[in-house]
Amino acid sequence: MKAIKQDRFLSFQTETYDHYGASGWTANFLGHRMVYSSASEHMKAISTSHRDCFAIEPIRVGNGAITPFTGRGVSSADGEKWQSSRELIKPYFERASIRNLNRLKGHVDRLLANIPTDASTVDMQPLFQRYFLDTSTDFLFGETVDSLRQPQMSWPSNDMRVVQAGLRLRLQLSSFMFLHRDQKWHAACKRIHNWLDGYIDKAYLQLAEETAEGKPATYPNGKPRDDFLWTIARQMPDKLELRTQLTAVWIPSNETTSILLSNTLWALARHPDVTERIREEIRRCNDQPLTFEVLRSLTYLRWTINESHRLYPISLQTVRACIEDTALPGGDSNSSTKPIFCAKGDIMHCNRYLMHRDVRTWGPDAEEFRPDRWRLARPMWNFAPFGGGPRICPAHIMVDTECSYVIFRILQQFKTIEARDDKPYTAVMRVGPSNKYGCKVGFVPAG
Repeated sequence: MKAIKQDRFLSFQTETYDHYGASGWTANFLGHRMVYSSASEHMKAISTSHRDCFAIEPIRVGNGAITPFTGRGVSSADGEKWQSSRELIKPYFERASIRNLNRLKGHVDRLLANIPTDASTVDMQPLFQRYFLDTSTDFLFGETVDSLRQPQMSWPSNDMRVVQAGLRLRLQLSSFMFLHRDQKWHAACKRIHNWLDGYIDKAYLQLAEETAEGKPATYPNGKPRDDFLWTIARQMPDKLELRTQLTAVWIPSNETTSILLSNTLWALARHPDVTERIREEIRRCNDQPLTFEVLRSLTYLRWTINESHRLYPISLQTVRACIEDTALPGGDSNSSTKPIFCAKGDIMHCNRYLMHRDVRTWGPDAEEFRPDRWRLARPMWNFAPFGGGPRICPAHIMVDTECSYVIFRILQQFKTIEARDDKPYTAVMRVGPSNKYGCKVGFVPAG
């Protein structure tokens, strides 16, 4: 708790593991046996072969940690409830529309319009947060709040940062959750609920009109409505359950894209050689239409985003409650990772942050930002920024695609990104980390 309040949670992770001198160890904490590991073998086991021995609900819903804001959904349920939630949302994240980058064009145009062209300093972190609020409301509800043109409309993003910080605190408090009496947090939860209810009520009203009139609902431009909320509202008549499904998606994804963008740009501003390599790739596209396939073909850009994921993770750990006695396997004969026993009631923490910086996998320069390492890297389970197995984040392709698209468009317009502060990356913890000092940079337009 002290490490979180002092904004040194990441270094605390390193210090604690270094103290034990091992990639796996156990501790008694608030009446629970905690099992800690930064070994890829354990991450793989709880995500695949031993996943039925572990659960999420007891440490998120069962103890009341997240229930003031959300309930049992795709990111917080187990068993049949998780399966039904996953089946409800997964098809939407696999739709061909995700590959249609035209849905992002207008939003990125407005983002670029907010970037000074006179090389003056701008903090891109709040701009990326507004960009993501605009794209996510467009994706979820079929209409954007347009906060890039109307900054006063960014309040849901601000409230969600309060909500997420409170959720992180409640998850850490465990048995002492009764000590969390933050009225500002509860007020932020209520404002987000009321805001979402407005969209939900509108969807149900349109459903009723569609049934009565026998005509499909449309957007103001006349196109048939097909957004995420509309898709699941047609299958879910219960308002509270519908809101739970929305919040369960929004909590883990709320800042995912914006933080990844901010972290990547922060790194590019400190590595002009990497920036120029990406610009060379962009120039080789020869003004061909920018498609999903073209983006995926930009190898060095993909390496750069992977390296951003590796060094500056958008999610630190995979945490599960053990619901059945089991033994997680150790490594092979060349590994120092030993099998580890987990008893029913234990809490398992797989630390992806340390796994992504392990010198045994990444080499002696593991702490350095070096996209070229991906030329030969085949990390398998040693690299899992979105988790893995059946519970991998359903939006992982969408997140990386959006980040690639935005970086491509920025480096089309600007030839240089200059760092405008000398502060190190310092994580502020909400559900995931973000840089305490933002992303203060200056842009030099391309000739």
